[in-house]
Amino acid sequence: MKKIIEAERQAASLVTEALVYKTMLINQTKKRAEEEAASLINEAEALGKKQEAEANAKIAEIKEKLANDLKEIEENIKKKTARKKDHLISQLIQEVTSSDRSR
Repeated sequence: MKKIIEAERQAASLVTEALVYKTMLINQTKKRAEEEAASLINEAEALGKKQEAEANAKIAEIKEKLANDLKEIEENIKKKTARKKDHLISQLIQEVTSSDRSR
């Protein structure tokens, strides 16, 4: 009988030990999962910041190109306007000169 009681006590002790070990493993796994999740969140945030910086750099590059293109267009318009003005002045001078000759 004593052996049975001793065996039951040892079995209960082993069950308790197994439950403690199981809880310890669950807690370790939970801690590792939380650390992994935090690491993944940090990586995602860093990637997001990197992509945002790349997008901002691309936007700045496009803005600069557009500004240069607009400046070039402005210069072309000024040149065309100046040529047209010179042409009109030349035409006016010719008309005045020819009308003076015809008098």
